[in-house]
Amino acid sequence: MKFKMRALYFSPAGNTEKMARAIAKAQEAVCDQIPPAYPSENEKLLFIGVEMKGSSANKAVLDLCRDLTPARAKNVAFFAVGSGNFSAVEELKNIVKGKGIEVAGTTYECTVKGGLFKQGKVSDGDVSGVVAWAEEIVNSLAV
Repeated sequence: MKFKMRALYFSPAGNTEKMARAIAKAQEAVCDQIPPAYPSENEKLLFIGVEMKGSSANKAVLDLCRDLTPARAKNVAFFAVGSGNFSAVEELKNIVKGKGIEVAGTTYECTVKGGLFKQGKVSDGDVSGVVAWAEEIVNSLAV
């Protein structure tokens, strides 16, 4: 681990959990679900993974972002999985920016297609992609 960081996820279908665990393993960081077992403190970077269902973010993720302070996290990077509508991530970014926390990099967006009763699943390629994206962000902040 290059510096103190965590990977957090909200993952009803298991997609962002799979991605967050891969990021945490590659970066030798802590991984936890949202809401986390204990609040973040003095993290240089938080990865926040969100599974999008519809056009709004889940209340637990909104609450997490509203509760962040610069003492808890200096930078936040978002990754999202959904059927293609990722507009709610902009709301999350605006919340953390309004708290004086930097948004690192661009959002990693992963579109998965599911059926009427079954949500799609991320592929191994999607997981490799998010790990590479996370590595770029970590390297950009490791200066």
